[in-house]
Amino acid sequence: MRLRRMLALVHRYSGLLLLVFVLISASTGSVLVFSHEIDRWLNPGLLRVAVPADGRIRPYVEQLAAAIASQAGEAEAWQPVSLVPGRQADGASSVLFRYPDSTRTDRFIWRQVLVDPYTARVLGQRERTRLSADRPGLMNLIGEVHGKLLLGDAGRRCFGIVAIVWLLSLPLGLFLWWPGRGKLRLGLTVRRDLGPARRNIDLHRVTGFYSAPVIAAVTLSGIYMTWPGEVKQLVGMVLAVDGNAAPKMPVADGQAQIDADAALRAARSVFPEGELRRIGLPRRPGEAYAVSIRLPGEVRRPSTARSTVWVDSRDGRPLKVYDATRAAAGDTYLDWQTPLHTGSAFGLAGRLAVAFGGLAAVLGCLSGFLVWRRRTAAGRLTRS
Repeated sequence: MRLRRMLALVHRYSGLLLLVFVLISASTGSVLVFSHEIDRWLNPGLLRVAVPADGRIRPYVEQLAAAIASQAGEAEAWQPVSLVPGRQADGASSVLFRYPDSTRTDRFIWRQVLVDPYTARVLGQRERTRLSADRPGLMNLIGEVHGKLLLGDAGRRCFGIVAIVWLLSLPLGLFLWWPGRGKLRLGLTVRRDLGPARRNIDLHRVTGFYSAPVIAAVTLSGIYMTWPGEVKQLVGMVLAVDGNAAPKMPVADGQAQIDADAALRAARSVFPEGELRRIGLPRRPGEAYAVSIRLPGEVRRPSTARSTVWVDSRDGRPLKVYDATRAAAGDTYLDWQTPLHTGSAFGLAGRLAVAFGGLAAVLGCLSGFLVWRRRTAAGRLTRS
């Protein structure tokens, strides 16, 4: 009993230490599971387009040209980085731009330009680095709160530490949850006939038990998203990791480049099936295109895909191929982390599980805090 009491104290005070962070992370994470749908609802003029009868989109080179032309009058030299087609037939194409941050030589300012894929008409743009709480910027703001607490790298590392402590506390919580042999039903139900104090205790135990598998997957993947390089090194010590890094290309000033549509055709010669998710553009002369195509059987990611063909921007020759469906064991493990974090790995059911898991974590935090506050108040009355 002394050991159980000691573990209960560790669980209680570690929970109090994490309380605010978990409330913020879990509540915003539940919203972000459906960020794409919410964003489309908030910004139909930017993200939704009319689908013509023939359903034919304009060449990607035309969509890129329109986006680049929209930045021609800007004082900064905005560089196009990628084009992401809309996920639905009525979705806008997204062209991401960047320019160097004058305050930090290793940072960039990011901007998203939305283009109608059927007319190559620019619908508008929004900043992705400068945060705002208006309709175009709301989901991006919530994402920054969820991942970084609006504190940049320091906030990201803080949440990484919270994820580690939370992950370690899960088996401790399950140990304390165990009601004993023959009493399993008591640990799986909330009794309403014993007053609010007992109801809070049951809520804390039940929500913790049912959400534990989801919370374990989300926190473990959150650790990877905080320190991807370090986690990759650790995984590589146990499993084979080949990686899908872009091939290094020498600088080739003045050489003509193929366009995005030619790069896509070259990628399709390698992956004739699958859904185009992203065309990464050369960022300097001679650099390769990175065409990401989600293959049949590949785990669902929130927006992009891991399977990639790098295409020589000078002659359209495929330089390197990463097939996520045939990846090494370590790469497969790493490829699953983001889909597990968002729930997209298991489609709508997985996303709902993560959303409800976040809400369960919020309820568990609040009920646990109420239990602690009542016991603290009761202790003060006893001492007085």
